[in-house]
Amino acid sequence: MSPSSRAPGALRRSGPLLGFLAALMLLAANMRTGIVVLGPLADGIGEDLNLDAAALGLLTTLPLLCFAVLSLFAPRLGDRLGLERALLMVLWLLLAGLIARAFGVYWLMVAGTLVMGAAIAVMNVLTPGLVRQRFPHRVAAVTALYSVTMSCGASAAAALAVPVRDLFQGDWRWPLAASGVVALVGALAWLPMLRFKPSRTTLALPRPSLWRQRDAWILSLFFGSQSLLFYTLTAWLAKFYIDTGVSEAEAGRLLTLFTITGMPANFLAPLLFALLRRRRRLAVGLLQLPPLIGMVGLLAAPLTAPVLWVVLLGFGQGCMIALGLTLMGVRGADARVSAGLSGMCQSLGYLLAATGPVTLGALYDLSGDWLLPMWLLMGVTVAQAVAGVRVAEGPPIQADGTTTSPER
Repeated sequence: MSPSSRAPGALRRSGPLLGFLAALMLLAANMRTGIVVLGPLADGIGEDLNLDAAALGLLTTLPLLCFAVLSLFAPRLGDRLGLERALLMVLWLLLAGLIARAFGVYWLMVAGTLVMGAAIAVMNVLTPGLVRQRFPHRVAAVTALYSVTMSCGASAAAALAVPVRDLFQGDWRWPLAASGVVALVGALAWLPMLRFKPSRTTLALPRPSLWRQRDAWILSLFFGSQSLLFYTLTAWLAKFYIDTGVSEAEAGRLLTLFTITGMPANFLAPLLFALLRRRRRLAVGLLQLPPLIGMVGLLAAPLTAPVLWVVLLGFGQGCMIALGLTLMGVRGADARVSAGLSGMCQSLGYLLAATGPVTLGALYDLSGDWLLPMWLLMGVTVAQAVAGVRVAEGPPIQADGTTTSPER
């Protein structure tokens, strides 16, 4: 058979996978957009609705609480409905939550944020399982692709929030509505996926008990510190710079820079970690320097080199999330233990992260400036560095509390 005669069959076989890939990218574009879009708009929302900083911070904290609580239960939804149907359902829920927020009434914004957070929590948990089942030989490549798309969605939300608001005479409800349009497109793109046999998960099996494992707790602290820093800076970085005298448009661009510089770090950090196989603590220590320097600059001289500080912070946090996900796989003795580590780290980590935006907002309300809140973030950055170096090496963690010989 000639190559030309084989091509149509090959194209037909690859068609469903390409469809899944396109739908997956649109789903990934929705996984951070609704959270990030609030940051550049926080000042205007607070003024129009007469909200203090703690009330604004709650809108970023609520999705993280949903992540913490639902990450342990979301796999059951995938088992019951199949991954494709479950993800389609939560895309419609996401759309409903985003529409509720666009009415501009605070209690509806809180309710919509809870619905949005629940939907994204399910996406966070079920998407890796779908990738594993639909692209078993391209897991790393597809995971990297949807991670970058997720970052692109967050960057676009940060960059376009203020221009879209200004396009509609300063009405901040329109950027919130625009994030709903992205969810609508994602849900419509997902409809054709229901034609195929649904994928089932095995994620709801009993997880190994890791609660007495010291390294599991340290890894949870590392993941939680990273998440707290990312989401707190996402919520307050733009307002911090607005209060220092930067225009709203420029503050939005700085927030965009913060989110977009994490993309290359997602690839670089695991590569360096793998290259320095026997010196992983050195690798993690080196990758901790950018966020530490960025936080010092933000605290000591925010207007001296704002682009540099934001790039260092964004690059550093991109490295830390990639390292956190890598360590969950590397430190587990087998796939089941790694799954247990992932569930524990995400639950405890997002619970810790949820305290960040609202605590920072409350400290800002109490002190009237950003000095005390930024010192708190500096402390979290140091805790992240110490936990990362400590957990970077060690024997694989076992479900029963024993350890095997270190990974070779």
